[in-house]
Parts: sequence; C-alpha cells; structure tokens
Amino acid sequence: MIRTSFPALLLGVALGLSPARVTAAGPATAPVSAAPVDFQHLPWTDGETLTYLISLSAFEAAQGTFVARNKGGHWEFQLALASRGLVDDFYPFTGTFWCILAPPPWRSVEYGEYRFEPRRTIKERTRIDYPRRQGTREIWMEGKRKTFPIAEESVDDVGTMLYHLRAGVWNPGDRRLLHVYESDSEKEALAECQARETRAFGIWPSQPLLRIMVLPGKGTHHRGRLTLWMTDDARRLPVHADLDFRYGSFSIDLTGCHGI
Repeated sequence: MIRTSFPALLLGVALGLSPARVTAAGPATAPVSAAPVDFQHLPWTDGETLTYLISLSAFEAAQGTFVARNKGGHWEFQLALASRGLVDDFYPFTGTFWCILAPPPWRSVEYGEYRFEPRRTIKERTRIDYPRRQGTREIWMEGKRKTFPIAEESVDDVGTMLYHLRAGVWNPGDRRLLHVYESDSEKEALAECQARETRAFGIWPSQPLLRIMVLPGKGTHHRGRLTLWMTDDARRLPVHADLDFRYGSFSIDLTGCHGI
C-alpha cells in the first residue's frame, strides 16, 4: 500500500512524476541519445514566469507558478504551489520548491522544498557533490542527513528535468534518457518525442506543438505516464500536460506567462 499526502500527489503532477502504478507503454525502438544544451540560447529568459492550473477531472486542485532566474554563474528555478477549489476546503496546503542548475554541462547541484500541510511540515534540501559522486539530503525538520551515490557526471532533480525537456532539439522519434535524483536515490526517466501536431488547449489557440511522453525507468518503484505538449518554436512553451495514474487523471494547463 502506498501512503502519501494529497499535496505530494499534486507535487508529482506539477513536476512530472507519479507516486502510483499504471500500465506504461512498452519501450520504443529508437535509440536513446543525449541532446546537447546550448546555454547561450535557452528557450526561456531571466524572469520567465509560468502559471499553471492543476485539475482532477473537472475540479480545480491547485495552482503552481514556475519562475526562472539567471544568477550569473547558475540558473535557479522556483515553484510556488497552493491548493485551490475543493482541495483547499478539505486539505489546504502551500509549498515552495527550488532547484539550482549549474552549467556546463547541464546538471543540478541543489534541490529543496518547504511544504506546509495540515499537521505536517516538510523542510529539506539535497545537494550534489560531483567530485565525490555523492548526494546529501538534509531533512531539517527531523535533524537528519542521508547520503546516496551518484553514478553519472550529470543528473537532474525533478524540477530541472522539466526545463531540460524544453532545451535542445526535438524531432519525432527522438528519445532521451534522463538521470534524476529524488528523495535519497538516483533514478531514470525516459522521454520520447512522439509527434508534431496542431492542437488547441485551454486559452491557447490551435498551433503546432511537440508531444513528449515521459516514463519513469530504472530505480523507480512506481510507474506513471506524463504527456506534455509544448510549442514547436523557439520558446518551447509547455501549454498542457496530462498525467494518468492509479488515483485518476490530472491535467495541467498554462493560464498565464510573463517575461517570454
């Protein structure tokens, strides 16, 4: 039995991971490759702010806002997440999550979160020491530290992974194997560009989009299916995502953007 809070489920939706089991698609036949990232020509700008509405079926569940900041020697991504609608009535929560991306190469060096839920507060940070091939998770509310091995020269956290999907070149059939650390272990995620298609979502008119599917891989004890649509232009703007898993189907819609 999987025990998790509703905010943790929504965090999974917002960050593209699923804490539940579903039947995932079989492996694709195209080879997996790592797309190079040009840090001088990233598709977002300093101060880009994207606001998303997260819904369960027809009901509003939460609102999340991503902000990207260029700190000179690194990028910092922040997500502010808060309950909405009926969820806010029976289980109100807020959360702030941050990621630090150190170029080059593309790799995360820090991930942290502050989560405030009824009768539960989570404050923690994980840092990656690449020379020592080690991650250290600091669970501040419990006064604990946990270390875990990092096998790769470059890894993502669950936040930088989403920005990684926007970087580099995508063509239908392209696949990328992403190494992601979560909690206190290193895992894998497999992303595939399934198609170019013209669709309309929410407030966004019909336009050319790239459809990307992300599946958890080695190191995960659960399965999920995230399908992401982003604009097929220089912005690589994610306008909609669907996540289908054991507890239902969540949708994520871009409702506001600034600084693009």
